[in-house]
Amino acid sequence: MGINEPEPATDATTDTPPAVAAEATTEQTLPLDETALLGTVTTPQGPMALLRTRRGRIEKVRPGDQVGGDRVAAITDGVVHVVRNGLARMITMPQG
Repeated sequence: MGINEPEPATDATTDTPPAVAAEATTEQTLPLDETALLGTVTTPQGPMALLRTRRGRIEKVRPGDQVGGDRVAAITDGVVHVVRNGLARMITMPQG
């Protein structure tokens, strides 16, 4: 390999643990008729969450964002707190 040649690409993938693969391919793990929480994380810019909408779109949201008619009021560990028409509810991680 010469000095100016780029390094060859490496495959950065790892084997998926069997339990994760089984859960990822299990039908009806997430409800299809409502918004589902895929995960939450706290970044230097604040908390954010990934939601899958009833229409199947994946949305990255932060407090104050609108998604599917809901306003994201807060995001805590594994929970997104939303408000619609003055009514508050929580979207939690699915139990599996």
